[in-house]
Amino acid sequence: MTTSPDFNSPDPKALWKGQAMTPQTLTAELLETRSRRLDDRIGKRNRWEYLAGLITGTVMLVLGLFVLLSGPLDPSAILAGAGFLLLAAGAGIATLQLQRRTGGGTSIDGGTAILASYRAELVRQRDALRSIMLWYVLPFVPGFLLIYGSALFADGFVWGALIPAGITIAFLVWVYHANRKAAGCIDDEIRKLDHQARG
Repeated sequence: MTTSPDFNSPDPKALWKGQAMTPQTLTAELLETRSRRLDDRIGKRNRWEYLAGLITGTVMLVLGLFVLLSGPLDPSAILAGAGFLLLAAGAGIATLQLQRRTGGGTSIDGGTAILASYRAELVRQRDALRSIMLWYVLPFVPGFLLIYGSALFADGFVWGALIPAGITIAFLVWVYHANRKAAGCIDDEIRKLDHQARG
């Protein structure tokens, strides 16, 4: 039961909470709008990710070739050069997996119910974010291991590699947790959608 709002109240929260709520009806137009917005967000995110993957892959490839071709090939240089090449490969793998797992968008046609199609796309995006460690983070790990492992063969201060390695680990952990949190938000959206569809 909703109490009638006190329009003389100085507290805007009391006025807001006292208003009657009208439930939102899931119409075909509303679902199409939500689906288009989701596709637009995914497309924008993926374009930025593709650009970042291209830049990262190119820079790592150039660095790897430079390290391997520019000087004496001691164990440290070989490991570092190979590590940069593996980072370039990791960027390529992550970008291809991003396209495979999240690209393409929702296909709504007359034969597919709009609600089912929109929900399926939300599930696909959520599952991609949940498995981010496997297809987005792990392809970079071998390259980082070789680069930071090359410090073991370098002359000088080996402990200097620990700070960049720690920053790298912290960044990869942050990427994992940020994407898991985003997957949780999509899960909430799926639950709301299911509730509205039943209601």
